[in-house]
Parts: sequence; C-alpha cells; structure tokens
Amino acid sequence: MSFLGIDLGTGSLKVAIIDQHGHEQAVASVAYALETPHAGWAETSVDTWWRALTEAAARLPEALRREVKAIGFSGQMHGVVLIDEAGRAVRPAMLWPD
Repeated sequence: MSFLGIDLGTGSLKVAIIDQHGHEQAVASVAYALETPHAGWAETSVDTWWRALTEAAARLPEALRREVKAIGFSGQMHGVVLIDEAGRAVRPAMLWPD
C-alpha cells in the first residue's frame, strides 16, 4: 500500500509516492511561472496547475501509481479561484503575493 502526496506551490507542483512506513518511493515536480499581467498582480491559470499535475504524475513509475490507496493534498498559501455555476474557473487564480 502507498500514498500519493500532491503539493501545489506558488512556482511548482510536486508529487511523491510514500509507502505505509513513510519511506519515499518516487518524486517528481514541474515548475511554472507566476503570471504578472499587471504591476502588483500575481496569478496562475488553473489549467497550468492541471497540466503540471498530469505531467508530474506521469513521471512517477506506473507500477507505483497503481499501488496508491489514498491521496493527500497541500496548496500554496492564500489564494482564490473564482468559479461559475458549473464549477469552472472564470479567471486565473489570484495568489498570495498579489
């Protein structure tokens, strides 16, 4: 049995597979740029986060991915994702260094 940890950071997304004894089995990360479309703004598109997650997860060995029984998630500090009635993001996420 193993666990998948996902850390959504300000500048990168990290994933790790940990076994039941807390030993790291595999890790991967994907960096992305903080978007600053205007002076003082700090944001990231949720599509950027999704692409980073799928790319990082694909870098983990398939055999280890199959053994994952639970997922833990952590995210960067204060941020907000505004969504519409269907749950889709209406704009990039506004992040804490904004």
